[in-house]
Amino acid sequence: MQTAFADLEAAVHFSEQFDGDMRETLREWAVGKKPSIYEVLTAMPLIAEETFNHIRATGDAKAKEAWSEVCLKMSEQGFTLAKEQSRGK
Repeated sequence: MQTAFADLEAAVHFSEQFDGDMRETLREWAVGKKPSIYEVLTAMPLIAEETFNHIRATGDAKAKEAWSEVCLKMSEQGFTLAKEQSRGK
């Protein structure tokens, strides 16, 4: 998964259509930060939307290929999630 996220982050790194916060999330996941289930559920749809906006606006074949790789790896490998943090207990 890390390589797939790294490839996608590299493809959209200078994109005007891709939100900086979502790009930062991609970068963190690309270097091995384990997301929480909350981060996966909230960030993945936004990353998908930003990726598709970028692809539609630019026709970027590398971004399209990188997104396909993210989807493939996710279905084959899934995510390794961070352990839940206790909240003031």
